[in-house]
Order: sequence, then structure tokens, then C-alpha cells
Amino acid sequence: MNRKKFCCLLLFLCSVVLSSAQKHQLRFEKIDVQHYKFEIHLNDTTNQIEGIATISIKFLQTSNDITLDLVDNSGESGMLVHSVKKNGNELDFKQAHNKLVILLPKQAQAGDVIDFTINYSGVPADGLIISENRYGDRTFFGDNWPDRAQNWLPCVDHPSDKATLEFLVYAPAHYEVISNGKLVEKKQLENSVEFTHWKEDVPLASKLMVIGAADFAVGNEQEFQGIPVSSWVFEENKTKGFENYQYGTKALEYFSELIGPYPYEKLAHVQSKTRYGGMENASCIFYHENSAISDRIPEQLFAHEVAHQWFGNSVTEQNWHHVWLSEGFATYLTHLYVQHFYGDEQFKDGLKYDRERVIAFSKQKYVPVIDTTVQEYIRLLNANSYEKAAWFLHMLRNKLGDDTFFAGLQKYYNDFRNKTALTKDFQSVMESVSDKNLDRFFNQWLRSAGHPVIKVSWGAETSGKEIDRQLIWVQQKGKQLFSFPLEINIVYEDGSVDLLTVMIDTTKQRQQFEAKTTSGVKDIYIDPNVKLLFELAQ
Repeated sequence: MNRKKFCCLLLFLCSVVLSSAQKHQLRFEKIDVQHYKFEIHLNDTTNQIEGIATISIKFLQTSNDITLDLVDNSGESGMLVHSVKKNGNELDFKQAHNKLVILLPKQAQAGDVIDFTINYSGVPADGLIISENRYGDRTFFGDNWPDRAQNWLPCVDHPSDKATLEFLVYAPAHYEVISNGKLVEKKQLENSVEFTHWKEDVPLASKLMVIGAADFAVGNEQEFQGIPVSSWVFEENKTKGFENYQYGTKALEYFSELIGPYPYEKLAHVQSKTRYGGMENASCIFYHENSAISDRIPEQLFAHEVAHQWFGNSVTEQNWHHVWLSEGFATYLTHLYVQHFYGDEQFKDGLKYDRERVIAFSKQKYVPVIDTTVQEYIRLLNANSYEKAAWFLHMLRNKLGDDTFFAGLQKYYNDFRNKTALTKDFQSVMESVSDKNLDRFFNQWLRSAGHPVIKVSWGAETSGKEIDRQLIWVQQKGKQLFSFPLEINIVYEDGSVDLLTVMIDTTKQRQQFEAKTTSGVKDIYIDPNVKLLFELAQ
């Protein structure tokens, strides 16, 4: 998800107290959803949708009931469940507090796989955005992150539970319908209704399960290694939109070579009504509405969202507090894309820009990247999850070296492809490829707040006219002490230049280092190669 280009980001604050979150987590010890089949009926006269969800659930423990997420009907919006069936037989259920509890007539045993069919309807309060585009045309777009799928889909609305899925959409025939996976069938029915069936055979988290229905023009059709790639823009934008969306395969090709095989059956770039700059829905990325008409072609936005197909989509953070495994990876991979295609200077400029954002955010909120106190998950979309996490990966790359770092990325993707992961899993992979203990590094940069705040000064010890020693002092002035290598470019009065690398540790606040003594120091430059996340003290 690209946070930098939010289009009027709505502060959807999903207030969940910690105790509720813990109870929610316990449900995952009982069930594992295997497959969703969502039949969705759309219309042009009301915002009400009709839905039939067939959900295949594997029981991990003996159980008398199951609980799914579904925002219940209250006032003018929400979903009302009409019936729940198993093998054609109606089951008792309770719907309250945005939960659907299905009662089983016979206790399910561990290992049982049971299909449940849920018939429901209602007006989505969120999640499925039914609105008009800039031209006044009616549109439907799923926009589920972080846990908004439950506003229109009965599901386990948590990133730890991944399942394959199908969308069977009945909509007025003037719409083109896009969704995850591959197109199975599309046909005209009576009364100007069109049926569109999309199927995704790769397991996804609910945050990525979407449909889009609009008066689309479809173009830029290409193929990469058998994977169809296309652009979907509003009919009025097709000339400018197809030009702006020309980067259909560029990032796909680069990341496939850098990381590993693309995980999905197709890739569609879709102009949409997402509230975010871009939303990385698996195999059908939704970009903000203005991306197709902007004079600034959104190439880095494309790179960011395509990078998510590997990290965030295929390898999914197991809970929201580890969202840096998604957003930090996509941010840094975008920097790598820039470095590959446009060179080191633009790469370094991007890192410097991100460093300033991290510094600014730390002055507003002094918290670690992995901030488990956050329960309003939208608040995790901040400079820690994006820019600081990207800087963490950059510093890890410099610590391990390119060969080891990229071997680690590839192994992490290979080991956790189409699964979920936590930070400890990524750390374990990087330790295995580097043969290093990375506890201190991960704890310092991800689990502790802040960054080094340093002041550097220098001077000379002389006897007569001769310089005996050139001294450089590095003082940490932040709230806590950090351990890190620091590069200092020293420019001497005789015109010579020396790159000094010193190790700053947590043993004392002020450390002294010695430079060569051939000439007086004229000036020094801190971190000339842009390798360190730090702040210069005033």
C-alpha cells in the first residue's frame, strides 16, 4: 500500500480493546478457512448487495461452534444474515457485535472439513465502496485494509488466516468486473445482467480479496513468462490512463529476477476509488483515481505496489503489528528499483528523503517500528512502518553485504511463499544465511524507539608547529545509546581525503577516535555513502 499519495485518507479507526483482540486471536486456534466462494449481486438502483458465501472450514480443535467476522445490520448499513446451511440443512446462528456465531448440531472434530453456506444482504458501511467516480459514473470497489472486509464479506478478517477464493459477480451488463486470480467465465444473462466468475487458487488474506466494477476500458495487454498483464482505467481516461499505466511489466520483470517467481496467475493495474495511494490487492492492484490522469507518471507507485505481490501478499505479516514486513519491504524494494533503473544518486536521494521523514515522525511519536500498543490499525501506516523499516533493511544489507542480503531475501520468500510470517521468522532466515546472531540488531532498530542522534567535532593536539594527533569526537545525544558503524569523510587542509569508519557503541556517550596526522582537518562529512539512519544534533 502506498501511503505517500493518499487521496483524502479517511481516518477509519477500528477501535478494538486489547482484550477483544486477544479473544479474536484465540479463534485461530480452532479453525482454518480453506476456501471462500462469494456470490455477490450488484445493482444500479440501490446500494444494497445480495450475497451467498460458501465457506470451507477445517477444524483444528473439537468445537461446538465457529465465529466469523461480519458487521451486523444497524440503522441504514451493515449485513443481515438470513440463513446458514450445512449440506442443505439450516443451522442456528447468532449475529451480534459484528460477529456471526454458527452453532453446530453435532460437535466437529479436529481435522473435519465442513462447508457452510451463508445467505445475507445489506448496505456495506465500508469495505465495498459504492460511489461515483470523478465523472459521475457509478463504481464498486473492494477496499479491505486493514480489517474492513467484514463490512461486506463473512470471513476471518485477520491476516493470519489465508484461503483460496472465488468471486461470482452478477452485475448490470455495462460494467466490467475485475477481481483476484484468473477469469473462469463471463456471460450475458437475462435482464441486461452479466455474470463474471474469477477464481484465485493461491491462498490470500482477507485484506486482499476484492472486486472492482466500473465502466472500464481495458488495454496495455502484455505477457510476462505466461502471466497476462493489463491496465483497467475509466473509459474517459483511457488515452492518458494507458499512457500513465505503461509500466505494466517493468517492475514485474525486475522483482521476479531479484526475489523469485511471481506468485499469481495474472497482474491487473486498476484505476479505482481506493482511499489509499495504491492498494496491493493480490493480482489486481487498485490505484487512486488521480493516478490515471496525473501529469506526473506514477512509476514508483507502480513499483511499490508490485513489490507487495511478493511481500505483504504472498508472504503476509501474521498480524498487523508486523506490517513493516509488508510496507517496509515494498518501500525498500522501490528504492532498489530506482537504483537499478536510474542509478545510485537517485537511490541515495530517496533514502535521504526517507530519513527526514523518520526524524520528523520520531518528534511526533517516539515508538518502535513493532508497536504492539496500537489497536487502531490504520495508525500503523506511518513513517516507522514504511521509511524506518526500509532503512532497517538498507542497514541490514550494508551489515551483511549484498550477496548475503539478497540470498536472504530470496530464501525468506521461498520459505514463506503463500504463508504468513512474523519478524522472528525473517530474522531466523537472515541469521541462517549470514551465520550471525542478529538479536541486537533487530532489537535496536525494530523493537526500540528512536535512532542515533549524534554530534561530531574534531581538533588537533600539537607540539610547537607539529600536529601530534588529529582527534574526532562522536557524542550521542539522543534518548538512548545505539551501536552502529559510522563513516566519516575527512577533508584535510593539504587537499587529501580519507574515509574513516568507526564503531560507535553503547559503552559511553562520547567516544574519541584518531585520524591521520599529515595535515590539519579542514572539514568532515558524516555518512557520505548514505548507510546510516541518524540525526545530526543541533
